[in-house]
Order: sequence, then structure tokens, then C-alpha cells
Amino acid sequence: MELIRKPKGTKDIIGEDAVKYIYISNVTQEMFENYGYKFAKTPIFEETDLFKRGIGEATDVVEKEMYTFKDKGDRSITLRPENTASMVRCYLENSIYAKEDVSRFYYNGSMFRYERPQAGRQREFNQIGVEVFGEKSPILDAEVITKLGITDLEVKINSVGSKGSRTIYREKLVEHFQSHLDDMCEDCKDRINRNPLRLLDCKIDGDKDFYKSAPSIIDYLFEDERKHYEEVKKYLTIFGVKFTEDPTLVRGLDYYSSTVFEIVTNKLGSQGTVLGGGRYDNLLKELGDKDIPAFGFAAGVERVMMLIGDNYPKDVPDVYIAWLGDDTIETAMKIADSLRKENVKVYVDYSSKGMKSHMKKADKLETKYCIILGEDELNKGIVLLKDFSTREQKEVKIKEAEGKAQAILEIQRAEAEAIKLLNEAKPAKEILALKSFETFEKVADGKSTKILIPSEIQNLAGFMQTIKEIN
Repeated sequence: MELIRKPKGTKDIIGEDAVKYIYISNVTQEMFENYGYKFAKTPIFEETDLFKRGIGEATDVVEKEMYTFKDKGDRSITLRPENTASMVRCYLENSIYAKEDVSRFYYNGSMFRYERPQAGRQREFNQIGVEVFGEKSPILDAEVITKLGITDLEVKINSVGSKGSRTIYREKLVEHFQSHLDDMCEDCKDRINRNPLRLLDCKIDGDKDFYKSAPSIIDYLFEDERKHYEEVKKYLTIFGVKFTEDPTLVRGLDYYSSTVFEIVTNKLGSQGTVLGGGRYDNLLKELGDKDIPAFGFAAGVERVMMLIGDNYPKDVPDVYIAWLGDDTIETAMKIADSLRKENVKVYVDYSSKGMKSHMKKADKLETKYCIILGEDELNKGIVLLKDFSTREQKEVKIKEAEGKAQAILEIQRAEAEAIKLLNEAKPAKEILALKSFETFEKVADGKSTKILIPSEIQNLAGFMQTIKEIN
């Protein structure tokens, strides 16, 4: 029987890719919620008219790339190609504007476009994004770009003005390109009458001189639009964000107005845009007759995954339990259960193994600590606690084993947080030279029944105080 395979343009997210995905999702969730954003989940499919009206019928997305079909009720349904239109529909349909002046949302989910699959571009892809409704200040535009924490990536910005200024600009753009029709690609020959702004985003002829000499939309902005754009640039400078003005940046969706931006990298080849967005003050009026300003962006998760490479925390067990002999498995599982209830990641191999096989597997899993329980240890009422970073091994009473392992892990986490905070202050690398195992030995010496609990080491101050007390 022939194996059924995944559809072209889709990808299974498993193994290390799954670890990366979860890591990116968790980091962004924490960041957005710290800024007061609330999670929102919209349907994976919508009525087709939502995207035709919202994105624009003359865009490549609507014309060529949407997955559209008729359901059993003969309704035209489309798998969402992006999430802004869906978020606007959600905002309007649930009358959120009547409940709060400014609304901040973030989302994480699958989008669908029928494109040629390549690295960083799939037919099913994942986006993480935010939308802000009800705020028109240019400071918001700059703040959203700033909060992304850009370091070695390039920020490109532009303004696409309003419907009125774009109408004037389109005429000048068409006038410029009309004399170069014979030298233009087939797509651009079609765009010149249907969607001339897309001429600026040509991937085939964009490097030709007549493309580079095309008029700039900045020269046609109305006074209030130009003022908004200048304010965005001013606050980006105040916030310390380096940016490049790109007059050809128009994005591929018609709902944008005023500020648009992209964050790009030269490390991903042709798929260099990692994140993009902008202001879309007219979309809510288009979809719901509400004059409400809005701003947002979306990041391609797959491209972020490619960009971070190996720079992410590996999903490894905190503790590996090696049990030796049939009489030890019950006690080993009790220890494992106790640790898991304390949110400690514990790995137990349920099949009987020798010590060599256990150690080999623990090494492969890259676990930091190992609890060893054999029949001799069971009879003595102890386990062996091994630190894989130092290869040191100590005896620990069984009744204290769970707590001891937890204490080690809490100190390890506290150290990590302390190192992070100290590094931000640029100290010498040698400023923190404590070993987890040595610290643990001072916290619990095998005789004490009082074990260090998580609440006692919640921050740097608490950690340093603990170190002071046990020294």
C-alpha cells in the first residue's frame, strides 16, 4: 500500500523544529502580554468577500494565491491568507469598539497561500502578529516597531499615504512607466492599469534604471500625512532604532495607509522579509463603516526559526532517573511523580537497562542531573545524585531525593537569571563562579529535612541573599 504523504507546500513541525516553534511562541506571548496585549483566535476560514474587500481584489493574494472553495451550503469560503482582515471582522462583529477606547490583540496561527514552495515560504505557513485598534498617534507606530527588539536586522519604513494622495501618485506612476512598457515584465504590464503601486515591488525588473527613477510617494503626501511620517521617524530616532527609508516599500495588501514597515535580513536569501506591517486606518470603514484607526504587523514563524538557528534553549530533561533491578522501579516512579508535580522535567526509561546503557542515554538526552537507584541503594535508603557537568556523584537519602533535585534546579534557574541580569550590566565573566552542585550541597547536606523551595529564590536579590546565607 502506497504511503499517503503531506500535501505539497506543507511541513510537519516536529523534533527540534517543534522546540523552536514553542520557544518562539512562548517568548512572543510573554512579550506581548507584558505590553498589555490580549490573545485572540479567529477561524481558519472566512467568507471569501472578507478578503476580497479587505485585502483588495487587484492584489496577487486575492487573484492568484487564495485557497477558495464552495462549502456544502454553496457558500464561497477561503482559508485565511493573512489575519488582519479576520481580526478586523472579529473586532467589528463583537462590537469591541463600544467596550474600550483602545484594543490590543496578538495572535498565532496558520495562514494559507497557493505559492511556489521554497525555503521560508510554504503554502501553509505560521504567523505571529499584533493588531492595535483605536489609536492614531505616530508614537504608536514607532513604539510597536521599537518593542520588537531589533538588533542586527534592518528596519525599512515608508508611507503610502491616504486614498486621496495615492490617487494623485498613481497617475504620476502610470505616466512614468507608460514609456517603458516594452521593457517591463508581463506581470507589470498588467499591474500598470490594475494596481500600479505594485510596480514598485517588481522582483524581475526592479533593478532597472527606470524602476529606480520612478517618482516617490513621499513627494505626494498631504500635509497631515507628511507630518505623521516625520513624527514616526522622529520617535524611532528617540527610541534608538536605526532605519532606512525605502520609497519602493508598499507591501502587498491594499488596506495599508500611512506608515508601512518591514524588518529584513540578508541571511535568508530571497525570503529576507522576516516581519512586516503598518497602519490601516481605512480598513475598518471599508469592512464595517467605523472610522477607527488601526496598526499592526505579522512575523513569519518559519523564517524566524531559520534566523535563530541553534540559538534557542534545547528541550532536555532536568533529571534522568536510572533504575537498576526490578525491585527499584516502583520507588523510581514515585520519585519521578513527585518531581513532575513540581514542574521538573523527568525522563524515565521503562525498559530494564544496565548502568552503561543508562549513562549513554542520559548523555544523549543532555540531561544535567541523574538520580541513580540500584538494589544496594534501595536497601540503604539512598540514591546516587550525579551532576553530569562535573561528573561528581553524591549520596542522598531517598526521602529527601525529590526535594534535593528540586533545590538543585531552582538554584540553577536562579543562577541563570542572575547571570542574565549581570551580563546586561556588562560585568566580568568571572563575577559569578558558583557551581550548582556545590551550592546545593550547602543548601541540603543530607541531614536536613528543610529543602529550598522555589518561592525563596524568585529574583536576583533573593538569589544573592541565599548565596550569602549559605556561605
